[in-house]
Amino acid sequence: MNLTKEDIQFIDTYLKNSDIMFTDVRTEMVDHVATAVLDEMDSKNLTFYDAFKAYMVVHKKELLQCNKQFKKTTDKIVLKSLFKKFIAPLNICVMVVSFFLLIQFFPLGDKKILKFIPFGFLIIAILIYYIVVLKKRKQRFSGIERAGCILILIFQVYNIIQNPFFNDKIIITNDYFFSIVFALLLGLSAAFIAVVFQLNKKYTNHYTIV
Repeated sequence: MNLTKEDIQFIDTYLKNSDIMFTDVRTEMVDHVATAVLDEMDSKNLTFYDAFKAYMVVHKKELLQCNKQFKKTTDKIVLKSLFKKFIAPLNICVMVVSFFLLIQFFPLGDKKILKFIPFGFLIIAILIYYIVVLKKRKQRFSGIERAGCILILIFQVYNIIQNPFFNDKIIITNDYFFSIVFALLLGLSAAFIAVVFQLNKKYTNHYTIV
C-alpha cells in the first residue's frame, strides 16, 4: 500500500496550516509523517484519514517542538556559514585592500559622501536578499529567511548608532576608525550575499513543494 499524491499534499497542507511554513522543514516532516501513517494503515488496516488523525493526536505537539528546534539549528548553520565566508581569504584581501586604499587615497575629511557608503553596503545586501526571496515567494526556506533576520538585525543596530542621515553628532570622523568600519561592513555584506546565494542554490536543488 502506498500513499497517493493527494495524501501527500494533504499532509503538506496540514503542516503548513499548523504554522510550519518553511518548505525544507515541511519536506522533511512530510516524509516522516507519511512513513508513520503508512505503517499505521498497514498494521491496523486503517484508512489514510483515520491513520493520519490518530498519528497527529499523539505527535502534533512533538512536530511543532521540532519546528522550533529546527529554527535554532538553522541559525547556527547560517552563522557558521556567514563566519566562513567572512574569513575567506578573498574576502579578507578585499577588506584589507579597501582599508588601505581609504587611508591612503580617500581621507574622510570633508567628503561627507563617504559616510553614506558603509550604510549603502547593508542596503545593497538587503536588496539582493529580497530579490532572492521574491523569486521564491511561493516557497519559504528556513536558512534564507533566518539569514535575512540576522542581516536586518545588524542593519538596525548600525542604523541606531551610525545612521548618516539622522545621527550627525555621532558620525565617525576618525579616518582609521571609519576605514575599519567601512572594510568590515563591506566584508560582512559580501559574506551575506554569498551565503544567501549559496543557500538559494542548495534549497533550489533539494526541495520542491509537492
